[in-house]
Amino acid sequence: MIQTENNTDSIEKIVAILYQVSEHLQGFTREFAEIREFVRKAAGNIPPLLLDKETLCRKLNIAERTLYRDIKDYNIPVHKLGSRLYFYWEEVEESLSHEKV
Repeated sequence: MIQTENNTDSIEKIVAILYQVSEHLQGFTREFAEIREFVRKAAGNIPPLLLDKETLCRKLNIAERTLYRDIKDYNIPVHKLGSRLYFYWEEVEESLSHEKV
């Protein structure tokens, strides 16, 4: 009879611990959902990646001469600041995904 009571006490303790763990997990799940939503909103506020021509050539693994040809052939949008050329990576990707002009 004493053994049965000890087993019952042990089971009750385990159930209580599992309940506490469950509550903590639910709290973590809510916090994680809030963090995920915050990151999603913050990511929407990140400006697009602006690349100069040297960086773009390295990223595409092409020569500068090839870049100028591709600007014409694929109608890649170019943004000038003074005499320097800049490109938005998203625009470059979009242009390169289309057929040559």
